[in-house]
Amino acid sequence: MAGEVVWWVPSLSVPDNDRLPAPGEMTRYEAVRLFAERARLKLPAFELTLDDAPAVAEVCRKLEGIPLAIELATARMGTLSVRQISERLQDPLSLLSVGGRTAVSRQQTLRGTLDWSYELLGEFEQKLFGRFSVFAGGWTLEAAEAVGRGDGIEERDVLDVLSGLVDKSLVVAEARQESRVRYRLLEPVRQYAQEKLEESGEAEEVRRRHASFFLTLAEVAEPWLRGPEDLEWLERLETEHDNMRAALGRWSGRRPS
Repeated sequence: MAGEVVWWVPSLSVPDNDRLPAPGEMTRYEAVRLFAERARLKLPAFELTLDDAPAVAEVCRKLEGIPLAIELATARMGTLSVRQISERLQDPLSLLSVGGRTAVSRQQTLRGTLDWSYELLGEFEQKLFGRFSVFAGGWTLEAAEAVGRGDGIEERDVLDVLSGLVDKSLVVAEARQESRVRYRLLEPVRQYAQEKLEESGEAEEVRRRHASFFLTLAEVAEPWLRGPEDLEWLERLETEHDNMRAALGRWSGRRPS
């Protein structure tokens, strides 16, 4: 519509990994504040204590400040301790399966919400959504084009499809200081996308393309690491550290063709 304005709503703020504030200061983070408010609906006596604060912070970080996911996590309070919830978030799609009975069906579980969003995607959007789950720690447009192409999707199509996923809030676009945009999937969303990739039967081929792209990046970078531009290349490799480790873990002992 003419005059339409997109108002981007980011995830709630979460405590930093490196420094955990005192329990009394934790509620300045939006995700912690929501967790505490919803936890008190289940356990009216709930208070953030020195013992529970690290686990609450870990839950909020693992769920990347997604409001619905945090609300579903607190629905387990009383049955599980905060520490137990944190430990079981290796599989958030299973744990976050109990929501408010008055909520619409798609908001009663995290999987229900993601299923609803996924069904609204076009064919190419569904394919790329699954393929992007192979990335760890985010990716660039160039990486998306290399990994996302195939099975009817040309390299030139990737940008338009990726833009659609960003518009639908399934992919997060983050501008970096070096004037490049980097993309990522929030971790619970990435795990869901990974399931879709496995169901597609193309996981092996997509992982091969991922490994091939980052092998090529490492080979291109190697001669520059002993010259005047070494810091620039070291920073670039550090940014892709998680992707490099993921590729090595999947293809240890194998050189992708």
